[in-house]
Amino acid sequence: MIEIDASALHDAAKLLDGIPGAAEKAAKTAVRKTVRGARKDAVAKVKERYTIKGPYITRTLGFSFSAGGLTGSFRSSGRVNDLAYFKHNPQSVPKRRPPKGKYLYSQVVKGEGGTIAHAFLARMKSGHVGVFQREGHGASNTSLPIEKMAGPSTPQMLGSPSVAAFIQQRMEERLAKNVEHEVNAFLMGYRR
Repeated sequence: MIEIDASALHDAAKLLDGIPGAAEKAAKTAVRKTVRGARKDAVAKVKERYTIKGPYITRTLGFSFSAGGLTGSFRSSGRVNDLAYFKHNPQSVPKRRPPKGKYLYSQVVKGEGGTIAHAFLARMKSGHVGVFQREGHGASNTSLPIEKMAGPSTPQMLGSPSVAAFIQQRMEERLAKNVEHEVNAFLMGYRR
């Protein structure tokens, strides 16, 4: 969970003391803009470190606000992502079985990829394309079931120390900027 320093909100309340209800309106708007902006920052930072595509990240992100609107939360939930959502080669399902000794290449973290022995890309009857591996990893018995391979979940990627620290810092900067913008709007008469 990421928490931000709300000292900017206290300063805004002092500046807007003479305008009834302005401090609360300014705080609500600044908090909403900050939490919504955190979503964009999170996607950008995760894509900077991992090879996953943006839509697979955004579908697990959400935000909510308290009834009063003065507090907001940014959260991510979800299961592990299919390994097929990350960079892999071949990029499409081959029409024929690859020659013996030719393995699937996968890269989850940028710059840290490698081949996975006996892994293959396949399309299921449902139409889902995934990276699979036969149980026993290379056993010649084709009657063994296959298992789907997975990478980290979006909450795990967001929990990475570098990603979490970046989001924390950006939220604090964004809140200060948004509060300043809202206070100026009230003081200059653009908002009531």
